[in-house]
Amino acid sequence: MLNKGQKLYSVVNFKCPNCHEGDLYPTSLGSFSKTFTMYEYCPSCGQPYVIEPGFYWGAMYIAYMLSSGIMLVGFGVLFFGFGLEIIPSFLILLVLLVILYGLIFRLARSIWINIYVHYKPDKKYPDNLKKVNNVTRKT
Repeated sequence: MLNKGQKLYSVVNFKCPNCHEGDLYPTSLGSFSKTFTMYEYCPSCGQPYVIEPGFYWGAMYIAYMLSSGIMLVGFGVLFFGFGLEIIPSFLILLVLLVILYGLIFRLARSIWINIYVHYKPDKKYPDNLKKVNNVTRKT
């Protein structure tokens, strides 16, 4: 269903948008200690992940849209579907968003970088590959 070369493949699997090989994050989503740590460069092709200072500020808007969508759909299901009162519905959704915060954060950044970087499997950044050596940054 999802194959290399598709934007959705890179977004969902948190892969480099340039080569679809390297990871965006050094740890899995289940690692709570380094959830927000991201590679500076793709370990596979050397694509810089921080294109300019403040690049990921736009990902905040994506995260806001994802969180709002979860809240709206969740509230509709809980309030109108199950007949739950307003306060319990919002409390359940608040707990759900706290649990999903790491996923939303990573997904928003993955979507944001995929808007600007396109799949070019043959394009390599040899100068950056020398710098990679698992260099990570908390952004």
